[in-house]
Amino acid sequence: MSSDDREQTDEPSAEAESGEPVEVDADEDRSADPSPDAASPEPRARGGTAAIVVSVLLFALLLAGAWYWHQYRYAPALAALAEDVAGTGAGQTSLAAELDATRAGIDSVGAEAAGVLAEVDALGAKIDSAVQGQADLRRSVSALYEKETQTSVDWVLAEAEYLVLAATQRLALERDTETAIAALRAADQRLRSAEHPDLIPIRDQLIKDITALEGVNRADVEGLALYLAKTIDQVDDLPTKPIAEEVTPFATVRDGEYAAADWRRLGYAIWSDLVDLVEVKDADLPDSVLFDPELRYFLRQNLKLELASARLAVLRRDRANLEASAGLIKRLFEAYYDENDAGVKSIKARLDEAVTLELKPQLPNISGSLDVIRRQRADRSGAETAQ
Repeated sequence: MSSDDREQTDEPSAEAESGEPVEVDADEDRSADPSPDAASPEPRARGGTAAIVVSVLLFALLLAGAWYWHQYRYAPALAALAEDVAGTGAGQTSLAAELDATRAGIDSVGAEAAGVLAEVDALGAKIDSAVQGQADLRRSVSALYEKETQTSVDWVLAEAEYLVLAATQRLALERDTETAIAALRAADQRLRSAEHPDLIPIRDQLIKDITALEGVNRADVEGLALYLAKTIDQVDDLPTKPIAEEVTPFATVRDGEYAAADWRRLGYAIWSDLVDLVEVKDADLPDSVLFDPELRYFLRQNLKLELASARLAVLRRDRANLEASAGLIKRLFEAYYDENDAGVKSIKARLDEAVTLELKPQLPNISGSLDVIRRQRADRSGAETAQ
């Protein structure tokens, strides 16, 4: 709409508002308020063209930015997303295949487990049948055992009583703990082989007695007796004191030969030789036993006799006689033998050790086993009489 039109339009409006006609001078109006469009139509046309150009450029830039974003941002991202989707699809396919295979394996395992369970059930039925058969067999054997057990148990008790009685006598008379332990163990073994519940208390008492005997501090009597017997054989090799080995040579020894023609001097030569064979002199010896070989023989015999006495005392567990023999042997060593010799020192040390041994230790009472066995035999005899 042009300015003239706007003016023509405005004028009726003014008239309408006042209600009176208004006269307007057209020339005054144009001179007083000239319109910019009427004054400069060419600049207004240039401004509109510039706005259109700018709009076109902006639209072109927007298109270029959109094309760049689509070409270098959106399209690669879309391609990568498509690849990811394709990979995910392939993974899902593979996973589905694995799941199908797993399901198939589970189904096969389930079938095998069902077969195994069936076999287990069958085996359980067989075991139950075997257990039932074994129970029947046990009852049959028990019935037979009840018929034969009376005689067999009586024999077992008689054998055990004999062995325990032998152990008691051996321990009381000879103090032989090893033989007593062996006899008690044999009795326990015999009772165990019977496998009868009534014999358990007897075995319990036997084990107590065996434990008590094993706790006794037993001296090695046999070893000490063997050592003393070996020492008796070595007495002849023990050295005496040095004075017994001294040999005094004769003061003079005649040399020379006499011819048969010199018969007048023959008697004198014989007499001179006889006189030279005997040498008489005074000697102050500390002990005649060491000087006289014959007396040294009796010395060795006396030492052997005392060693034999010590051995007998050990075997009899006679500590008093052992101490007496050991003291006498040590006095003989001090008086007549070389105490620096290793053999003499060894014998003296062994004798000192022997006199400290407890040859008669306190022995426990094992009559409890014999009492239990005899009581059991009496009870069984009473039961047989009652039947």
